Amino acid sequence: MSTFFLNFNSEILYVVKMENGFPVIVKKFHCITGKRPGDKLGEGDLRTPEGIYFPMYWRENLPPIYGLGAFPLNYPNLLDRKILKRDGHGIWIHGTNNPHRPPHSSNGCIVLKNPDLRVLKNLISTKRTPVVIVSELSFSSKEEFINEKKDLINFILKWKKAWENSPKDIATYLSLYDERFVWKRGDINSWISYKKRITKRKKWIKIDISDLTITKDELGNLYVARMILRYKSNNYHSTTNKVLYIYKKGKQWKILGEENL
Repeated sequence: MSTFFLNFNSEILYVVKMENGFPVIVKKFHCITGKRPGDKLGEGDLRTPEGIYFPMYWRENLPPIYGLGAFPLNYPNLLDRKILKRDGHGIWIHGTNNPHRPPHSSNGCIVLKNPDLRVLKNLISTKRTPVVIVSELSFSSKEEFINEKKDLINFILKWKKAWENSPKDIATYLSLYDERFVWKRGDINSWISYKKRITKRKKWIKIDISDLTITKDELGNLYVARMILRYKSNNYHSTTNKVLYIYKKGKQWKILGEENL
């Protein structure tokens, strides 16, 4: 699984893979971003958004301006819509048929030359590959990376266990969610009401997590955990592509948002 880090000031897209448990830059591509500098705030501002997004699907047979095809990103994501109040749409990773297209000439999309996009296409898994868009890259020491990764995995396992135990103790499970928490239907209060209502009918819950990736938003100290989550209970079962938005509040990790891709 690759992760893409885009520095839109220098317009370089880094492809990062885990090797022996550590992230390593394996490829670099020059790209083109928005005409105006700074983070995207709204429709038509010609900026590329900062944050962590996922390519949702592949499109081709598009007008020539899009080159060989495009990956639409899930901008605006849950936090963009509910907390940051950002709008707009149509932020894509796409190609160009003009090999001489100048820098900073898109309306907010991420544009690569067709040959580079063809290589990138083989590295993208839709709804799984995180794309981190930042104005500046920052780097952690090996020790900081190990400690942070361990801490976050322990928190996710704590969340999993608390969810499984929620038919007996829902308070511990709900305590892991921040008071600013958002989901597709509302805020923390609607979440608490929803969870209490459906958990009353649960005799047991079993959660299985696989294909876990955790990515850091360099700007906002936000972590995005994406996983395949298999849920089973006495009256329901499902498999979802779950995304948790996590941050550290003091010394405690809290879930700021939760959605399915």
